[in-house]
Amino acid sequence: MSSFPNDRRWKKPLTPFVFNRDIDRPSPADVATLAQADVTQISDLVGRMYVCQPHLRSLVSPAVPLCGPAFTVKCPPGDNLGVMAAFRAIERGDVLVVDGQGFTHWCMGGFELLKYACEQRGMAGLVVHGAWRDVAEAQAAGFPVYGLAVSPYSGPKFGPAELNVPVGCAGVIVQPGDVVCASTEGVAVVPRGSVPAVAQAVRSRKGGHGIEHFLDEMDEHVAAWLEDGK
Repeated sequence: MSSFPNDRRWKKPLTPFVFNRDIDRPSPADVATLAQADVTQISDLVGRMYVCQPHLRSLVSPAVPLCGPAFTVKCPPGDNLGVMAAFRAIERGDVLVVDGQGFTHWCMGGFELLKYACEQRGMAGLVVHGAWRDVAEAQAAGFPVYGLAVSPYSGPKFGPAELNVPVGCAGVIVQPGDVVCASTEGVAVVPRGSVPAVAQAVRSRKGGHGIEHFLDEMDEHVAAWLEDGK
């Protein structure tokens, strides 16, 4: 039985601690392909439903790009017991996606946790729908950290939490095994079932954005509007 304050101002929830340990991760080759693409290109390929809102941003400067399968954790606002459990189970190449429900008054963790996860577990980076701290140390170490805010205070560790369940992150539902791609441009998510198709599209697309062809196409749309207005 987990400990909880013997204080009636704290209400212990009846919902359980959920820990799903198995993730259907995508092909490493497909993840490697997505990692080579610009986040802007990934965003165009997955569409608006899978591009995170822009207030989710790199907390270190310059931004350190990341790409990898999502290991998800959902926590009560400001409570990071689930984050502790995730860092013990995350696998090499995974991106930890923490749904802190947008709470930013307290942080969900700091540098020592991040260092352990990156150096000992091989975590590819962190995306938190909430706050983090010790970002100067993370920046000096070159660790990718994306979040909503920086906050110095670390809150309680009471739980419960849910690991490897669908979570909310800046307007996008992230499933375990989805591929998370982030850079200074923002954060995009490739749904697990669409990873092969998106990776193939990246491989098939030639370099550059084909701006001349794009402008030719836009000329046709403008001409159509002008023709309709006659």
